[in-house]
Amino acid sequence: MPISQFTVLMAPTYRCNADCEYCYENKTSDVMELEDFERILSRMVIYFQSQQITELNLLWTGGEILTMSPEWLLRANDISRETAEKSKIKIKNSVQSNLIGYGPRFRRVMSEMFNDEVGSSLDFPNLHRKVVGGTPETYNDLWLRRYQEAKEAGIKVGVIAVLSGASLQIGADEFYSYYVEKLGKSGFQINNPYPGGSPTPAKRNFPLDHDLLSAFYIDLFDLWMRVGRPEGVSISPFDRLIQYFRTGENSLSCCFRENCADTFIGISPKGHVAQCEGFTASYPECIFGNILSCEDLSAIMAGPIRKQFLDRPTRLMEAADCPECEYLALCHGGCPVHAYSTTGNLFTKDPDCESRKTMFRLARNAATELDRSESTKRADSFEAACA
Repeated sequence: MPISQFTVLMAPTYRCNADCEYCYENKTSDVMELEDFERILSRMVIYFQSQQITELNLLWTGGEILTMSPEWLLRANDISRETAEKSKIKIKNSVQSNLIGYGPRFRRVMSEMFNDEVGSSLDFPNLHRKVVGGTPETYNDLWLRRYQEAKEAGIKVGVIAVLSGASLQIGADEFYSYYVEKLGKSGFQINNPYPGGSPTPAKRNFPLDHDLLSAFYIDLFDLWMRVGRPEGVSISPFDRLIQYFRTGENSLSCCFRENCADTFIGISPKGHVAQCEGFTASYPECIFGNILSCEDLSAIMAGPIRKQFLDRPTRLMEAADCPECEYLALCHGGCPVHAYSTTGNLFTKDPDCESRKTMFRLARNAATELDRSESTKRADSFEAACA
């Protein structure tokens, strides 16, 4: 099936106002010039037109995106809009931010560039996220203030929780209560950490223990199905996995796609192109090429390093136990940066394989039960109508 949509993880800076112990990026002071962004976007559009891509999602990340000036971002938005009008490619800007630098001066950016939506992260318990020179507690206090300011300004804040060993220890009840009751969220996403970038003490504990993680998934999933889902609370990827097993629709994140190399790239402040920012910021040996020094993005995308990413699912079929897995059509070996950062080998499966299987099984069983329940209700309704 032809691909019509593509996502570019755009990192115009690797500066950051936080100092998180598990960060996978090797931070620099690099900042993208506006002229370079315009050149990069122009060269991307030429390539995407040749590939019949009609929709481009620019996911702005970093570093920390809100260390860029509002003026820079507004001009980048103008460039995106002008390029979309000329190229007839639909360009959508979305953003991931730690929110620490949010304030009134970014109000117009959020409204005009990002449609009053932002993705952010807050872990519970927070062991590793810190502001520079601060503690996890000061980070939490600042994040909560910025979160409240953004909410009061009408901005929808999506929240990602990166799990830690402490999350697994406190249990599903307290974890769930923090996001739904304390933060008042009607939905959040859970992610697993991985030991990308330079070694730190925190990363020694990654990946998380498979048995403990699986047990946590079971408890959290059961709590959500009993209490949260009936009240309209969503937990991703639980909800999207159920949708997949019920309808076949895959609206899951990149690590659950057939091959993320088909529809994603990351671009660094200096124009380096790789599979995602996890590679551009930490693993120079995995960079495909540089879009500022090479005008032809098609040459970069056809290069030998990207070909390894394109070939990864096939190579896993030859080398791992993936062919026997009942969830192969959904997982395809999992996330390449998780695998590479853990083993140094791109052609190994995701280190969270076993706990992923637990999650898949929970969602598949729930989907089956929901289908059965709805079928019974329809039958009962039909019989009552005919009585």
